[in-house]
Amino acid sequence: MKNILLAVCMLAAPASLLGQTEQGTWEFSVSGNFGVVSGSTEITDATGTTTLDQESQGYLAVALRPGFYVVDGLTVEPELLWTAVEKNPPCFSLSGNLAYNFDFLPSKVLGFVLAGYGRGNSIPLFERLFYRASEKLDISILNFGGGVKFMLGERVALRAEYRYQHYSQEQSVSALGVTTTMKTAQNYHNLFCGLSFFVR
Repeated sequence: MKNILLAVCMLAAPASLLGQTEQGTWEFSVSGNFGVVSGSTEITDATGTTTLDQESQGYLAVALRPGFYVVDGLTVEPELLWTAVEKNPPCFSLSGNLAYNFDFLPSKVLGFVLAGYGRGNSIPLFERLFYRASEKLDISILNFGGGVKFMLGERVALRAEYRYQHYSQEQSVSALGVTTTMKTAQNYHNLFCGLSFFVR
């Protein structure tokens, strides 16, 4: 019984977080997803029905975040999201996020909230950065979210987060002296899952 009580106390001690969120600590996070997308479109009109099949395409998306704790609990997290789809040029987005970390529960769990702004060359399709919408980084991205980090060891954590993202782009086309401007805005609710590595 004493051993069980001692184990519970050790897990419940805030010191079990070992100061991972102290000023001067680096946190390197990576998350991603991969899969295959395919589909079909059926068009029916007066002449009959036509079915267009979409060829299966594999994709890989990776988010890299080197974070630095400028003060205890507060980290600056630049983020690179890179997505590749078969037979298409890759898509990129670069964001600068601020995240605040706190003891979520009296155990080996950290909670965090984040906010940030970035630029990219694609707006997600089906909540993934699939196809380039621009050859420039002219698509604005707002990030707001939060999540938890479950410590798997002294310097490694499983990171799970919810992210609200707002993408916006403005494009103008001029032809025959007439300028047409198109503004696009899309909102996404995403879940990210990955690993964090802490270095002092």
